[in-house]
Amino acid sequence: MKFLALSLTSLALLPTFIAAAALPNVASNDNGLTKRAGEVNYLVNCIHTNYKVSHVAWYSNLDNSQGGQFPDATSDQYRDWSKNGDYLTWEGQQQTIHFSDSDANLQTHIDGDAQKRGFQQWAGWAQRSSDAKVFNCYKDNGRQLFSAGIAPENGVPQTLTCQAIYYCV
Repeated sequence: MKFLALSLTSLALLPTFIAAAALPNVASNDNGLTKRAGEVNYLVNCIHTNYKVSHVAWYSNLDNSQGGQFPDATSDQYRDWSKNGDYLTWEGQQQTIHFSDSDANLQTHIDGDAQKRGFQQWAGWAQRSSDAKVFNCYKDNGRQLFSAGIAPENGVPQTLTCQAIYYCV
């Protein structure tokens, strides 16, 4: 009988031990919650010194994209020559964007009416060619994502200032 009582008492405490083991330590040294962010692709429209271009800006960690930092990688630049070199139209048509540094492509599929949606509303999806990873894309608010001096062209200093149109996580 003592064995049965001991077994039942042990079983009664089991959920307490499981719950204690399942709670992660989410407090940082300043007692705030910490967040572990993953990678993010921003579909951006930019001014490259004196002309319009579209890019995808890739950050390995979303947290590193919140303070104007330059991305870990930027795609090749794209212009819509059917509109006299204007920005790409992200909405309603597939775009395949190439990253020369990694030889990867990101194929975007943004809904045709996505610009009418509210900030952070689902807008479509994207898929990376190198590993077939699929990202959900959401409308951004057009905020300036980054602005930086970049490599000179023909000895002339260049700047790249980009606005976030969509972000894909």
